[in-house]
Amino acid sequence: MTTIHTNPGALVAQATLRTISTQLDRVSKQVQTGYKVADAKDDASTFAVAQGLRGNLASLVAVQQGLSGAVGLAEVGLAGATAVSNLFEDIRTKLTQLADTSITAIQRATYSTDLKGLAVQAKNLIKQAKFNGTNLLDNAVAMNFIADVNGVTIGVSGVDVFTSASTFNASIGASVTSTLARTFLNASSNTLDLFIANTNTALSGIAGDLRAVEAQNNFTKAISDATEKGLGALVDADLAKASSRLQALQAQQQLATQAITIANQAPAILLSLFK
Repeated sequence: MTTIHTNPGALVAQATLRTISTQLDRVSKQVQTGYKVADAKDDASTFAVAQGLRGNLASLVAVQQGLSGAVGLAEVGLAGATAVSNLFEDIRTKLTQLADTSITAIQRATYSTDLKGLAVQAKNLIKQAKFNGTNLLDNAVAMNFIADVNGVTIGVSGVDVFTSASTFNASIGASVTSTLARTFLNASSNTLDLFIANTNTALSGIAGDLRAVEAQNNFTKAISDATEKGLGALVDADLAKASSRLQALQAQQQLATQAITIANQAPAILLSLFK
């Protein structure tokens, strides 16, 4: 039956067009944003889970930044202690030369100046071993860094090498006697031995802390990567599939529009019979 008040064919075509338009809007949003769940309107529960994962990711990034600072601090401290340790060979060589009673006064003065220069260089290396205003070689304080999102900390401990370096430097006069040189070299001297012992303690302690911090940092990065992959699986759109779907819906939209046009022609034909 054909009527001029109600057009069932046009109503069906309009309903189909509305459905297609809704789907087209959804797919277009996926193509534009890259997300299949861009906000709570797309999928409230999935979006809520995704927001929680994003919060965890932000916390993990902050933890990684702190751990990267810990790695930098430990590496600078270790480099400083290594540089000081490398000077001990030259210091012992100069002391051995100064322990010889047969050298001339000029030679003794020269060797003493060299020894003093090495001691001053060691102090300067220690003072320069700073990272972000912190020096692990002039204090015995443990610097604690956040290691995970639950607030657990990991420490990098300092070793006071500077004090023993200063004591050794102060014990060297303008001219080191053979007796004093032998005192520095033998086990009865705490001045040089303590300096060396503190430096070795710094080397082993900071190296151990550095390994622990690097391991924690790598673990945190692995957790962050896994969380990011999980988040992507929840909310990322398959753009290849969405693009194909978009083209199909655009074609369906055109066909639905043509169907409305065809459905509207029947009443017009009926009206033409009365002309």
